[in-house]
Amino acid sequence: MKSPLIYRTKSNIQSSYSIKEKYEQDYFELRDILKKTNVSVGDYLVNAYQELDKGSPNFQRIKTIRYSR
Repeated sequence: MKSPLIYRTKSNIQSSYSIKEKYEQDYFELRDILKKTNVSVGDYLVNAYQELDKGSPNFQRIKTIRYSR
């Protein structure tokens, strides 16, 4: 799927995101784990999607994230 909002270098998609202040500590802990295990944020994000939400007919789990803000 092509999107005008995605920037692709020669071989990778690059993106930016923001982390809400209330999630900062969890984000830093996750980044530390990813660094120690040599896993990129992008690989982790896609893997989490594949394991948790891919194929879900109504994305109910994702919707709960939005409503818990």
